[in-house]
Amino acid sequence: MSGNWAKAFSRGSGGRGREAGAVVRNIEVAFQVNLREYTTIGIGGAADRLVFPRSAAQVREIVLTEGRSGRPVRVLGAGSNLLVADSGVSATVLCTKKHLSKVVFLSDGSVVVEAGAMLPRLAVLCALSGLSGIEPLSGIPGTVGGALSMNAGAYGQSIGELAEWVEVIDAEGEIHRVEARAIRFGYREAKYPVQGIVVRAGFRFGAGTREAVFERMRQFNEKRRAGQPWGEKTFGSAFRNPPEGAGKARELLERAGMKGEREGDACFSEKHANFLVNRGRATAADVRRLLSRGQSAVRVSCGVLLLPEVKMWGDFDV
Repeated sequence: MSGNWAKAFSRGSGGRGREAGAVVRNIEVAFQVNLREYTTIGIGGAADRLVFPRSAAQVREIVLTEGRSGRPVRVLGAGSNLLVADSGVSATVLCTKKHLSKVVFLSDGSVVVEAGAMLPRLAVLCALSGLSGIEPLSGIPGTVGGALSMNAGAYGQSIGELAEWVEVIDAEGEIHRVEARAIRFGYREAKYPVQGIVVRAGFRFGAGTREAVFERMRQFNEKRRAGQPWGEKTFGSAFRNPPEGAGKARELLERAGMKGEREGDACFSEKHANFLVNRGRATAADVRRLLSRGQSAVRVSCGVLLLPEVKMWGDFDV
């Protein structure tokens, strides 16, 4: 198995992007793919390899094969909370969104969701099935796996509160079903007893009517559109909110005069100061410089150190 896999990677290593796509044991592979095409902010250099598993078994095969080869594996969902360096990332990037996205409604009322399923799609399917609870998260442009990895939330609701169990594949290829109560879900973080890749999760939602659930979704998304730069290239919140009592990151950035500030084509939104947007051809270096300016300005004016919420891959020379 590993020999065929390695040979396939070797044959394709001179190709570029989608043209170098291949199928290895039905695992789709591409080489030197610019990750700006796979992030919501539209920024990022190339990944050595991009693989698109169709099942947990294929995730396991990728983890084991790349582990034997000494190649690091990074996991990519919708790229909605990610900044990739302009120089790219030397790793095999495992993308869940393309194929690993099944949603199954069971007769006992629970819902089993693969890691690459998008939150807005899950919310719509739940609404059609008369299930309520995920509406506040329906406007987050991320995958279930990514949301569970950082306990994504909105409007007072976090995904960790909705999960019953999560399946994780560890570095040895073992699949662990972890009960939600064993996971330490906190503000924009989730500490698992087993380290690995989230591949599937089980949820239980409350009962509702289609009309009522869709109406709640509409209200939340109208609120989101009114207060955030909807439809622009952004990775969402740039900074985590500091501990209670210090104020919201948005408020602190506004107080520090960072609203609308820019570096190249990267700028803090005029609509929401904690949303950093790509106005055209922003680079990762532009974004990193602007984030550093925001941190410094808030620390000087408010005495608070803001911590980035966005994940960063690769080397940044700023």
